[in-house]
Amino acid sequence: MKKTAFILAGLAAAILGMPARADSRAGRVDFRSSPKGAKVLVDGKVRGQTPLRLFDIRPGNHHATLLLPDYEPAELFFTVQEGAYSSQYAELVPVKGLLLLQSEPAKCDISLDGLSLGTTPRLVTSLDAGGTYRLLLQKPGWQSRTVEVKFDGRTPLVKKETLLLDSGTLQITSDPEGASVTVNGIARGKTPLLVKRIPKGRATVTLTLDGYAEEVREFALNAGESQNVFIRLEGLPGTLRIATVPESARIYVDDVAQGKGACALNGLRPGSYTVRAELEGYGTVEKPVRVGNGQTVVEELRLRNVMGGFDVRTSPSGVKIYLDGRYCGLSRSSDPSATLSDLLQIPNVKEGEHTLLAKAEGYAEYARVVKAESSRILPLKITMRRIFTPDIELETDTGTYRGVLLGQDETSLQVEVALGVSRTFMRETVRRITPLSTRDPKPENAK
Repeated sequence: MKKTAFILAGLAAAILGMPARADSRAGRVDFRSSPKGAKVLVDGKVRGQTPLRLFDIRPGNHHATLLLPDYEPAELFFTVQEGAYSSQYAELVPVKGLLLLQSEPAKCDISLDGLSLGTTPRLVTSLDAGGTYRLLLQKPGWQSRTVEVKFDGRTPLVKKETLLLDSGTLQITSDPEGASVTVNGIARGKTPLLVKRIPKGRATVTLTLDGYAEEVREFALNAGESQNVFIRLEGLPGTLRIATVPESARIYVDDVAQGKGACALNGLRPGSYTVRAELEGYGTVEKPVRVGNGQTVVEELRLRNVMGGFDVRTSPSGVKIYLDGRYCGLSRSSDPSATLSDLLQIPNVKEGEHTLLAKAEGYAEYARVVKAESSRILPLKITMRRIFTPDIELETDTGTYRGVLLGQDETSLQVEVALGVSRTFMRETVRRITPLSTRDPKPENAK
């Protein structure tokens, strides 16, 4: 039984393997494609796969379609001549996939094997639908991401990818605000400032502001990390230069003596100071001064002469003048016949009341209270009052007389015998002349 079955199977195989009796009019047609393996339909009937050789194509016009998955169908139109041979070839075109690639953040570079495909968001239509691809998304400051793409024919594929930061963020503030910020040598703006996309690793932050010392800080940043940074700036020391007019004035800064005329204070902490200048006879000048960070401040203090004074004239001249017990000078006259002395100046008298005293031989002392006014020179006229002080004693034929010797010659003596009363004595009548001065008490005998 088994032997019979084997013989029948062999006969069937032999019959199937034998070519059908060819039509003498049919032509031979070879079908080839690149790539091979395409299904061949001739006049709508499936005849096999490329490469394919058919011997039964009747003469006439025919239509063939070559089909291969992930490739566009190839349409072939050909004519077969009786008993002739023809060859049909098709270069199959791959079906292109439809990929919409989006990313967060946007504008990421898309590349395939080093070839750029554009930036996201991007509709990619250049990839064959039959392949599997690994696209690379890149953007500075973000970690690269690989996207695997496999198409399902022409079915549109949408992919949205999120990249992770490859950098850190610093929120930088300072006191005071407005400091210029550089990060890793790149200027980023002024505080307060949010600095994004700082490459991971060591970050050097530098803050600068006029009048303040430069501040430099270093930070270690991990990918995706955010840090808050506060930096207090230290003010640079300032300089205060002070000059006075007149130059001899004494200078004080915050009540501390700094010398006369001019001074320079270096290394001052920023802040407010009180400067003062004093000079005898001048009004004190005091004012606040602010020294800023790293600033040089120049101040000129002009003092105003606030002393008063007196212009003194006396009658007669030769009077000694005293003010508050201080000797001020002797009044003089360039004209012996003048009734008033020349001007005697008493300068630099403080404002207020003072005691004036005038003294002259033969005159009563003159004393009064005078009032000086600021920045004014006041005139003073002093008239001395004579007093009667006998300096000589005369014994004459008619009696003894005491008085003031006013003058004499060979024949007579002129003597003031009472205040304002003078008398002439002839020498021949004078028996004795006795000076009353303590210096020379010797009497002078008349001739």
